[in-house]
Amino acid sequence: MLINSAIAGLTWRQSLAKRRWIIVVVLAALPVIMALVTRIYSGNDDPIVMITDILQNLSVVVVIPVIALTLASSGFGAEVDDGTVVYLITKPISRVEVVITKLLVTSAICIGATVLSTLAAGLIGLQHLDPTRLVVGFTVAAALGSFLYTAIFLALGLITRRGMLVGLIYLVVWEGTISQLFPGTRSLSVRQYMLVVTDAISTVDPMLHLGKIPTATAYQMSVIVGVLAVALCIHRLRTFEVGQSG
Repeated sequence: MLINSAIAGLTWRQSLAKRRWIIVVVLAALPVIMALVTRIYSGNDDPIVMITDILQNLSVVVVIPVIALTLASSGFGAEVDDGTVVYLITKPISRVEVVITKLLVTSAICIGATVLSTLAAGLIGLQHLDPTRLVVGFTVAAALGSFLYTAIFLALGLITRRGMLVGLIYLVVWEGTISQLFPGTRSLSVRQYMLVVTDAISTVDPMLHLGKIPTATAYQMSVIVGVLAVALCIHRLRTFEVGQSG
């Protein structure tokens, strides 16, 4: 059995403790509010172009990764800080079970928030589930990005006590700057995986396509990044020593 109910309950409480749930709700509400305002004041502007801008530049760039970082930073980081990680490494519990439980619970919360946010914003902005499947594409991409970001940030929480800071640096410096300037680095960008998935599902004008790496590369790298992040969590937890600063 790879799901531990006690750890699942603890992870749920940690993820939404210290008013993190407020941050999650506020962030998830931003695209919905923007879509509503845009719909009211857009006039005769193309709704597909507008909702694409909102979901790409707000949801994909900011809301999804920051929600994942907010939730995942408490996954192992909080236990390393308060010393309760000792409970996990001294009890006869499989490290795989611990990691899988934390990943599934944390990513489920993140996916729930981001998928609902993306779907609501898309439906409000377009007023219906458009035949181009643009909203569906962004919604599936939100689920994928939430899972991958959660896995990455959980690993960072075990590697360093400054997991949130390192995560922000990754988002701003790597995905926000380096991957935009140097095409060769885009295959290591979760943001690109999300945009490619959106393109693959939607049938909008090719001029609106957002992904900048091959579809096969995005799929393959999504699997590789997810597996490596989980493997790193398991390895780090197995080699963690009592009293270690992280």
